[in-house]
Amino acid sequence: MKKVGIIGGGASGLIAALYAKKNGADVTVFERKDRVGKKILVTGNGRCNFTNAYMKPECYYTDDVSFVERVLENYSSKDLCMFFTSLGLLIKDKNGYFYPACEQASAVLDVIRSAINETDINIRTDSLVTEVKAADTGFTVKTEGGETFSFDSVIMSCGGKAGLPAKENANGYDILKTLGHTVTKLYPALTQIKCEGANFKALSGVRDECELYLFKDEELIMKQAGEVLFTDYGLSGIVSFQVSHCVAQCLDEKKNVTIVLNLLPGFEREDLKNFVMSKLLLHENQTVESFFTGFLNKKLNIEIIKMCGLKPSALVRDCDKEAIIDAVLYMQEFTVKAVGVNGFDKSQVTGGGVLISELTDNLESVLHKGLYITGELVDVDGICGGYNLQWAFSTGAIAGKNASL
Repeated sequence: MKKVGIIGGGASGLIAALYAKKNGADVTVFERKDRVGKKILVTGNGRCNFTNAYMKPECYYTDDVSFVERVLENYSSKDLCMFFTSLGLLIKDKNGYFYPACEQASAVLDVIRSAINETDINIRTDSLVTEVKAADTGFTVKTEGGETFSFDSVIMSCGGKAGLPAKENANGYDILKTLGHTVTKLYPALTQIKCEGANFKALSGVRDECELYLFKDEELIMKQAGEVLFTDYGLSGIVSFQVSHCVAQCLDEKKNVTIVLNLLPGFEREDLKNFVMSKLLLHENQTVESFFTGFLNKKLNIEIIKMCGLKPSALVRDCDKEAIIDAVLYMQEFTVKAVGVNGFDKSQVTGGGVLISELTDNLESVLHKGLYITGELVDVDGICGGYNLQWAFSTGAIAGKNASL
């Protein structure tokens, strides 16, 4: 019977354990916390959007999209849904986004834990692995408590830096470095963006459906559509999360990063201008603040009025009409400067990791036969929408199957 050690009891490690056990392996899972799968509970705002019908490699940040494509073909969204169905989980499809029917992340963790409890998989919680060494035959694993274990294969599934307190180290990267692997620059991903150029404290809490355009220096490098949430220091919400990886990388390269928001998507610019001109003829006795009613959230209206040099209390008839037109049109080109992103403790995933070129399509190390690397430890991270959980489950399942052979 092959002995398989799995470092990390998150999504990737747990599914790896089940597949390795299914192949007849003797499986031990090491989890540094007091309970496995805690991070699953906060995914999808506690609802656990675990995969997506549109599962394409372009939904991932990576240097090798073909590698991602091969992994996802090897263990697809359909395979994952079949896996959860086999565990007794009822699945809901919401416009291509897959959730447990109850929309509670705890249900996903509960069915996985129940499946593990039906086996003799050895789960060792409160067990921080500090060292993995390649031996003549297999590997030795040492824990913080001084225990040493021997395995034929080891699966590194201990996750990245995302969500960890600032003082807590994601030591999986360090262990892999000691084994000779290259770890790229790590970035917080799926996180909020810190900005300058507007009074964000006044806008805190405002939400708006928008189109976001991301510029590096003066080059447009990304476009996203969705909800933006203004915070007291910048931008949050789906569109912010989707581009945060790029923002972090560009700022690390010392580039100027500009974000332009179209806060009135779906309106042709000329039609919007004509509407404002007609309204000016009919409502010149209103205050500027009243004139702007209905365009955007009141707080956004007032901020844009001020940014464009107008006074909210002034009467329309006393103002430069072109300035009012320009202020409304500015709603489609609300421009701020990105100056940072929130740290790993606020991010949902980690960008960067072990080079793809150092792995086979089965997630096995090219440096050490029998060593497998999965999930966030690999230099692949996805956008919002179930892509990161699918990656974790896919890589874990593939590693678990192969490590037990």
